[in-house]
Amino acid sequence: MHSVVELAGSLLAAVAFTLAGLFVELQSVLSFAGGEMSTGTWFAVLGMLLLYAGVYLLGYERVVAQHVATAE
Repeated sequence: MHSVVELAGSLLAAVAFTLAGLFVELQSVLSFAGGEMSTGTWFAVLGMLLLYAGVYLLGYERVVAQHVATAE
């Protein structure tokens, strides 16, 4: 049971980081379109970090690895 709770928590965190990353990347595009290059660059870098954390570090490294380990 403890492993299922950890898996659900990791999945929820991965989704939250990924959605935050997508939102920040949208803000980056809007900043670039508005001519604010420095703000757009800042949002782009922050969005990439959030997407990396959500998709790869939490999603792939933790959720997929835990799910495969639980399935075996």
